[in-house]
Amino acid sequence: MALNPTEFCGLTGLQYDKSARTFWGSLQGYPVFLTVVPRRDTVIFRTIAKTTSEDAAAALNSQASAWCSEHAGVTGLAHKERCLSAAVSLTPKETAENLSAVTAALVSFAAAQGLIPCCMSCGTESGYRPYLLDAGGVTVCDACKPYVEQKIREAAEDAAAVKPNTIGLVIGAVLAAAAVFFLTYVVLKLSYLSMLTGYAGVLLGLFLMRKLGRKLTVPAVAACAVLCLIAGICAPMLHFAGTIAEFNTENSAQAQQVVDAYDQLEAIVQDASEETELPDELADTAQYKDMRDRAQMILSHTDTMHCLKDMPQLLKTETYSALKPELIKCLLFTVISVLACILISAPSMLKADQGKHTLRELSA
Repeated sequence: MALNPTEFCGLTGLQYDKSARTFWGSLQGYPVFLTVVPRRDTVIFRTIAKTTSEDAAAALNSQASAWCSEHAGVTGLAHKERCLSAAVSLTPKETAENLSAVTAALVSFAAAQGLIPCCMSCGTESGYRPYLLDAGGVTVCDACKPYVEQKIREAAEDAAAVKPNTIGLVIGAVLAAAAVFFLTYVVLKLSYLSMLTGYAGVLLGLFLMRKLGRKLTVPAVAACAVLCLIAGICAPMLHFAGTIAEFNTENSAQAQQVVDAYDQLEAIVQDASEETELPDELADTAQYKDMRDRAQMILSHTDTMHCLKDMPQLLKTETYSALKPELIKCLLFTVISVLACILISAPSMLKADQGKHTLRELSA
């Protein structure tokens, strides 16, 4: 499903900030922000408004759950720190129309609860303007803007003062690689491959690195990516080496018979005198040599490590050539999933750990 920004703006009168994937504007006098969450078919609704009292805030949140149960696709409706927010699932059909209706209903709920539009920082009811604080819509008045900017600078300074724990980062990266290897290998053992194995392993590792290392750094993320790629490549290689070894073990008895038969034939040919006339099919042992070589290859590769060591040569042979496309597919899947997680998840984590925040005014 896809939400057409032009169509939705035409229905609601909101404006669209493409870089932030955020619709913004005023509905029924309330500052409204709708941020599209990529790949989740969800938008985050926010309106900045304050309650008239603490009792009103408690009553609002108690009614929010009941309101969500009456409106399909809306979850997490709550009011906190002068912000009423909720997650809204996009519908497969008539996406813009349905989202417009839900947005209007949420604003009506805010009005019914007596919420008052205001500056999110100080609560003043006039003179505020819409901003994006990182990816979230906020309202800030001119008096509060220097204060918010100062808080942003202080957050960056506080983050810079936190020194990463190198040992913790190393442990987290190693655990990430181990998770990628284990998940990929186990899933392959179940005879299927999932793009989620590498992604899940890397994501787990990034969280562990933050937990054990106090903060992520670019070199640590790069090292984690390299280790996870190596682990992700080793797992399919080991799996297919084990598959070849298992096949060879099952066929080792037949292979030994072929080798014994060839040796017996060669002995007969060597022992025969010049006067002894052998059948053509026995006299020319070269035609059986390929069969003997394939049999010897099977007998010499009945354990996983030998198969892993000689994998490139084995895959060139007719016996195992059918496995090569499958191995390549597994390697590509794993590499893509690992890199996808690094590119999608790591930047936001790095930005958060470095205390980087942005305040950008929204304008038509």
